[in-house]
Amino acid sequence: MQINFGVGYYGAITLGNPPQRFNVVFDTGSADLWVVSAKCTTVDICYNHRKYTTSASESYSVIDDEGPIDVWYGTGHIRAKLGFDTVGLANGLEIKEQIVADATILSRDFIGTPFDGIFGLGLSDLSSSPSYSAPFYSMIEQGIVDEPVFAIYTQANSGEIDFGGIDPTRYRGNIHYTKVIDTKFWMVAMAAYQYGRVKGGKRNVIIDSGTTLIITTPEDAKAIHSVVPGALDNGDSTWSVPCRHVDQLSPLLLSIGGKTLAISPHNYVLRPTGHASSMCLSGISGQTLNSEEDQDDDPTWILGDVFMKQFYTVFDVGKNRVGFAEAK
Repeated sequence: MQINFGVGYYGAITLGNPPQRFNVVFDTGSADLWVVSAKCTTVDICYNHRKYTTSASESYSVIDDEGPIDVWYGTGHIRAKLGFDTVGLANGLEIKEQIVADATILSRDFIGTPFDGIFGLGLSDLSSSPSYSAPFYSMIEQGIVDEPVFAIYTQANSGEIDFGGIDPTRYRGNIHYTKVIDTKFWMVAMAAYQYGRVKGGKRNVIIDSGTTLIITTPEDAKAIHSVVPGALDNGDSTWSVPCRHVDQLSPLLLSIGGKTLAISPHNYVLRPTGHASSMCLSGISGQTLNSEEDQDDDPTWILGDVFMKQFYTVFDVGKNRVGFAEAK
């Protein structure tokens, strides 16, 4: 199905019968399906979004014996009521009796976003309602997909998700697979990274289509940008680099599963929307992702859309692995 780029990659689904249309972010970093509710109480935040009217759907059934769920994101939070309904995807695909959350409270992070909800594609243990199947697991259980895999192809402003198979026209060469090392996130082991003369050791990396940037540790981000002429720390975990230097910058090299994946500066440097600025936003930012309990683990990075623009990415639920190939 086709997806568009705004704040993350989003595309259209329908809920209910007759169908109600919504734009949702297809997010491999979460595992819940929710849309803005017609009963939303944070009115100023919900105002510009399409709203889900459960009473207008003949296929909707509420779950009376469960209270609302809270879903927390890296930025943002929602509270929602659970129910079952039919979910419609592209090409006539339908998921019957899928658990759906209609969000009545949204944090201010969702003001003005071009989407009305999130379609979680993370692993099952990440779900906020673990008693029920996340959307892609339902697709597998209901025999909607040929294989228990989906793949994401993204470019600057658009892309596609292939549910149940792989599109060989979207990549060149072979797909390189590596095992998943977590039960919640699409996390894999990275043996090392290199940026020019800067080198780093083992990191855990999460492949997250719901995140725009590559998020490293603050220390790694500082080290990487220390060798970029004119780089500036923006003070909010992001960095800026002179636009005129983009062609001379080094690729970011990631060693994953015995293969080196090279990310071009033309993918990890984001051009300014206004042409007046001489500075571009670096697609490499620095945040502390490990919790206090995880301090003994290898540091964690997130590889977001900046990474996925370069690599056609296969998420293999059946074999618990992720595959990468150079995107066309």
